[in-house]
Amino acid sequence: MRPITGTDIIDFYNTCYDLLVLTANGEFDHIDGKGSAYEFVTIDDGDEVQVLLERSTVEDGDWFPDALTEDGDLIPSVAQEMADIINQDGILPSRALKAIHVGEHWKKADEAAKRLAAKRAAAVAEVVAYCGGNQSKAGRVLGLDQSTVNKLVAKHRRVANVGM
Repeated sequence: MRPITGTDIIDFYNTCYDLLVLTANGEFDHIDGKGSAYEFVTIDDGDEVQVLLERSTVEDGDWFPDALTEDGDLIPSVAQEMADIINQDGILPSRALKAIHVGEHWKKADEAAKRLAAKRAAAVAEVVAYCGGNQSKAGRVLGLDQSTVNKLVAKHRRVANVGM
């Protein structure tokens, strides 16, 4: 994962593929297909990629009218300017949204993990209670060492006291 460079743009243009894309794992790839700049498309293997540049955009001169030399080569300074714009307007916002989205999923998973940990602690405390308060016996019944049982019972007490 790295910012795209003018060299990447030139390499793409020289391959004659239709699209320059950013893969889910942060790699740049050249593929044939259809798509508009910055949209996400699904490719043949089912993966989703972000379109960064269409070959026709360079060839038609829609974006940068003077991007090509008379010989049809992409001018390096124009390619670098394209790369800078793509990084700022396409890649950065999509990666930021991805980070925010993953962060939201992490929060939900973290909350669920905390709830499950509290349920586990309560269940272990219940086993201890049915073992007459003997944490060693409860540990043997549960396949846990007494230290773990002790920590879980203490956690259950803390959680129960917070709920009061």
